[in-house]
Amino acid sequence: MSTTPARLGTVVVAGGSVAGLLSAAAVSRHADRVVVLERDFLPDTPAPRPGTPQAIHTHGLLPSGRFAMDALLPGFTDALVEAGAHADGDVGIVGRWWVGGGLVAECETGAGGVAVSRLLLEHTLRSRVAALPTVEIRTATDVARLTAHDGRVTGVVARDRDADPAERVIESDLVVDATGRAGRAHRWLPAIGATPPDEERIEIGIRYVTTHVKAVDGDVGDRMFVISAATPEVPRGAVAIRQEDATWTLTLFAYGDEPVPLDADGLRRAAENVVAAEVATLLDDREPLHDALAYRFPDCRRRAFERLRDLPFGYAAVGDAICSLDPTFGHGMSLAAMQAVALGRAVGSGGLDEVRARYPREAARIVDGAWTIVRGADLQLPGVVGTQTRADVLIGRYVRRLQRVARRDPVVAAALLRVTALVARPESLLAPHVAARVLASRGAR
Repeated sequence: MSTTPARLGTVVVAGGSVAGLLSAAAVSRHADRVVVLERDFLPDTPAPRPGTPQAIHTHGLLPSGRFAMDALLPGFTDALVEAGAHADGDVGIVGRWWVGGGLVAECETGAGGVAVSRLLLEHTLRSRVAALPTVEIRTATDVARLTAHDGRVTGVVARDRDADPAERVIESDLVVDATGRAGRAHRWLPAIGATPPDEERIEIGIRYVTTHVKAVDGDVGDRMFVISAATPEVPRGAVAIRQEDATWTLTLFAYGDEPVPLDADGLRRAAENVVAAEVATLLDDREPLHDALAYRFPDCRRRAFERLRDLPFGYAAVGDAICSLDPTFGHGMSLAAMQAVALGRAVGSGGLDEVRARYPREAARIVDGAWTIVRGADLQLPGVVGTQTRADVLIGRYVRRLQRVARRDPVVAAALLRVTALVARPESLLAPHVAARVLASRGAR
C-alpha cells in the first residue's frame, strides 16, 4: 500500500538563475516554503547582471526544454510569446541546420522550440516564480556553506551582500544546489564529512563573439534560425536566432587557436568563413546595435553525483552544477528544466528518500544524451583535449556517415534533429529504420 510522502517544510534553493528558478517551481508544489537565495541584485527588466555574463549571447530553448517549462509553469510558452518571443513551427522546417559540413534536409520532427533571448526568458521566469505563493526570492544573498547533522543536510549559512555581513543560518529540509558550473559541491560536501563527486572535463577552449542586428524581411529565406556547427576541417561556427524586437542575435565561435575578432570587418570575415556562410548576409547594409561582446568557455564539466554512496539526505544538485556543456549546442536551459521536473517528481513521490535514491540517477540519465552528443562532436575537433575511446571512434564514423545521409533523406534528418533537440536519445540513431537508410545510402562514406 503506497502512502503520500510528508510535505516538506522549508526548501532552500542556492542560486536564482534559470536552474534555480525552475527547481523552486518544481518543489513549491510539495513544500510549505521555498526560499531562493541569489547573490546578485536582480534587475526589474530583461537586463544583464554580473552572475550571468553569458546571457547576452545566443541562447536557445529546445523543444525538450519548452515541454518541461510548460509542465512546471503552465502557459509559460504563451507568456514568452506575449512578451515577444517566437514559438511557431517545427525546428526541422523553420531553421537551417548545417551539421557535419552540409545542410540537413528540411524535415518534420514533430517538435518546436522557442526563439527567445536568455534575458527575456529569465525575466519572464523570475516573474512567474516570484508570483508562486510559497516562493520567496532573496537577492544579494550569498550561501557560504551547508549545515548538517548525522548525515543529513539541515540548512545553509548565508550572508547579505548589501547590509549586515553577519552570517545567519537558514534551516531547511532540502537544499537545492543551483550554483552553476563553478559549483560548490567540492567545498560544501567535504566540509560536512561527505564525498564530493568525481568530475570529468573536456578542454574545448572555445571563444565566441556576439552581435545583434535588426532583422529584415527575407533574411535567410525567412527562417527563424541558422546553426552552423564546427567540423574538424572548419573548427569555426555560428548560431543566429531571430528573437524578440525583430532582432537577430548572431554568435560566431571558434575552437583552439582560431581567432574571433571584435571589429566589424573582422566579424564579417569570420561569418564568411564558417560552413554556413549565409550568416554573413545578416551583416549586410545594417549596423550592429552595440559593440560586439566576447566570452570564453574553457571546458565542459560533468559531475557524477549518481555514483556517491554517502550523498547526504536533504541535498540535490541541478543544472550546470551537475553538467556544463559546450554552449554552442544550446542544451543548458533545457537540461535544467528537465532536471527540475525530475526533482519535483522525486520530492512528490517519495520525499527526501527519493531525492537521495532516485533523483541523482534520473538527473544523470537526462544529462547522458546531451553529454554523448557534445562529447562525440567536440572530441573530433583540433585542439580539444579529452579521453577518446575506441567506441567513440566507431560511433563517430557512423554519425558522420549519418550526417551526410541526412542532407538528402528527411527520415534520417528528422532522427538526427530530434536527438539534437533532446526529444530523442542518441541510441535512437541506431534504430533499424534509421540505420538501414544510413548503411544502404550510396555516396555516404
